[in-house]
Amino acid sequence: MRREPGGGLRPAEDLDPVHRLWLELPEQWRGPVIGPGIANWDRITENGDRRIDLTGLPDPFPAELAWMAHWQSVDGTRSTVLAMNQLANILRRAIREGHPFPTSMLALDWETASALQGWFYAHRWGRLPPKDSRSRLRVLFRFARQALIARCHDGPWWTLDEWHPRCDPRIPLSTREPQANYGCSPGQITQPWLREAVKWYLGTQLESGALRWTTVSQDRMNCLRRFDVWLTSCLDDPIEVLGDPAAAAGQADRYRRWAMEPGHRKTGTFDRRTPPKPAHPRLINDDIRAVADLFTFMVANRDRAHIVTGYAVWDRVTDTHVAGWFRQVSRIPRTPTLNDRHYVDDHALAQIPGALPLLGLPRDQQMTITRGDGTQVLAAGFDDPQAMRMILLQILTGRRSSEIRTCEFDCLSPAPDISVQSGQDQEVVRFRYAQSKIDTAPDTILVDREVSAVIEEQQRWVREHLPEFEPRHLFVQRTGNRNGDKPYPPGTYNWMLRELSNVARITDGQGRQLQLSNTHRFRHTKLTRLAELGLPIHVLQRYAGHATPTMSMHYVAQREEHAEQAFLATVKLRADGSRVQFSREDHDGLHLLDRADRFLPNGWCLLPPLQSCDKGNACLSCSVFVTDATHEPTLRRQQAETEALITRTTNAFREKHGRAMPEDNVWLAQRRAEQAALTRLLDTMADHPERAVQGGGCGAPPTGPVPLALTGPRRRTRP
Repeated sequence: MRREPGGGLRPAEDLDPVHRLWLELPEQWRGPVIGPGIANWDRITENGDRRIDLTGLPDPFPAELAWMAHWQSVDGTRSTVLAMNQLANILRRAIREGHPFPTSMLALDWETASALQGWFYAHRWGRLPPKDSRSRLRVLFRFARQALIARCHDGPWWTLDEWHPRCDPRIPLSTREPQANYGCSPGQITQPWLREAVKWYLGTQLESGALRWTTVSQDRMNCLRRFDVWLTSCLDDPIEVLGDPAAAAGQADRYRRWAMEPGHRKTGTFDRRTPPKPAHPRLINDDIRAVADLFTFMVANRDRAHIVTGYAVWDRVTDTHVAGWFRQVSRIPRTPTLNDRHYVDDHALAQIPGALPLLGLPRDQQMTITRGDGTQVLAAGFDDPQAMRMILLQILTGRRSSEIRTCEFDCLSPAPDISVQSGQDQEVVRFRYAQSKIDTAPDTILVDREVSAVIEEQQRWVREHLPEFEPRHLFVQRTGNRNGDKPYPPGTYNWMLRELSNVARITDGQGRQLQLSNTHRFRHTKLTRLAELGLPIHVLQRYAGHATPTMSMHYVAQREEHAEQAFLATVKLRADGSRVQFSREDHDGLHLLDRADRFLPNGWCLLPPLQSCDKGNACLSCSVFVTDATHEPTLRRQQAETEALITRTTNAFREKHGRAMPEDNVWLAQRRAEQAALTRLLDTMADHPERAVQGGGCGAPPTGPVPLALTGPRRRTRP
């Protein structure tokens, strides 16, 4: 016999799931008062030394809440003492007042708990509960209760309405998906016959390895939820979709045209906050294929469909339904879809390093940044040096955001038999990134000292902020990560980059604002530049981490500027086969397409001929201004004349007004900018005496990690 949580006895072999979980708890966590005797209790909870009091609660509430509190501590989040005590107070008052409530936490969902909380506040204080009190209680009904439901569920994991690997270790993950911080909700599908079929189909595909968790949770589930919305809103009887097989092609065509409407593609909270935009034909094809694949699975398993799903409607689906839906998958012409809009040009890349330190700057400090339109603003820091280093690594390596965000802490290793030395004693090392998309693709690349310096600085930062743990990931979650084993969350990274984009307003050479959260553009840019340098296709494929060279070529943007340069660089022949000799000036003249306004007194303008210049006469600080040593006398004369002009004008101002000309004077600010640009340009030319210099007056962008003074960990609240 064994003693139950409430004090009763029951046979040891007749244990319900909750009682089994209670017996597995450490003795100090079994309550009814939790806290005394638990080591580092003040660090485990979010409320200091306050205890969890579960006395007076009917079974199985004490065992369930105790297990949830222990799971939070093991998960690395802090046990929510105030929320559990508040729920315990609500239940104790409901018992005294005879107010009905569910019999366990398994049956107490958030809607019922919220109603109980409203009754408690109205009965005791005569008012509704405040917003922060509702938010505090709701935390219990997210991951902790979901984990309890998963542990008490004896059936297949895919029969649950909520799937999350963090809460249910039975969900299979591939070796390339060591930890998934996102879940999905098949229970949101409203048609029960469809919901049960989707669970069975996706669960079976995941267990067999035909699909992986990333595809199931972020792609297939959204497609099938969209199909459910169409069934509910557009068909009088949703089961009609499994009716006459001859009508399947027409229904699939109606669904295709419905899915093309931008307003019908919003499935998440963030989607509802963003304006709708047209969907790419490939996304429409994905929606149709998801339905067709579901029908294919149900046809192949028709003899078990009724038993597993509990609905006989799936006996109607036939191969004709499958063919009718697959017939609506449109053929997309094999034309290049990548162009200059998928490429981050030099004009934008020159602005990004100046804005990145704002990400790592503490929130109580400010710095001045120059926006893409030339205006200067004073902005407060974002206090997130990890995001700063992540986007810097994406720019330098061309990796996907997930490959940087979830890479291992010890990701650098020596490159065997490879040692590239330069004037700065630069080493090449091997970088192992988190390749989570293609199982057969490589997961390492060779990187130079610039990349390894950023990684080493991040490793030092992690050791300083998590000294008591052996780090698992290079970039870690800063809150709710007491064990230090959770990677940096993707939502936080995207939000940080969106906020930085709104502040910095970085623009490309055509004046279009660059959204930094679209980090895949940096991957396109890196691979495009490597291809334009003449890298062999098999080497480009290896660096990109692709399984086929065709996919690598899809990433190369077809830039008109590079096409013109490549054409002009080809060998020109006369009719007799002899070569035409071109001087450098002739080559530059052809490249500029005989545009006389591109020849400047002190250099050349490389702005594409079909674009207009909005810089006025501020060529010295322009990123597409090019000059070389042949113009050095002109530039030095201009520097001396500018300095003499400033001295002469400021002296005249002092004699006339009796005070010095202020530095924010419009005329003086412009002359100072010209003087600084000339100084930087001449210094850059001196460092590269035999090369042409582009954008030298803009200043050399900072390379490697940006040194920041970090005073210690700061809690940041996500919006």
